[in-house]
Amino acid sequence: MGIKTEKRTKIICPTCKGNGFYRVAYHLTHEETHAQCEDCDRQGEIYLDVPNVKSMREKGILWNTY
Repeated sequence: MGIKTEKRTKIICPTCKGNGFYRVAYHLTHEETHAQCEDCDRQGEIYLDVPNVKSMREKGILWNTY
């Protein structure tokens, strides 16, 4: 009876834009390089709790949830 589940929202990772990896700037490596995204653990999505989503929308950080 005491199980409490919190609603979680998933968003596309803003760092890798849902790919799980991102390009490293050419001037930093002098070759085309890709790195695995550590923000979303290479999944392309970030899970957020509902209170965090509301506060992020109010601050203008987040505008599109899925």
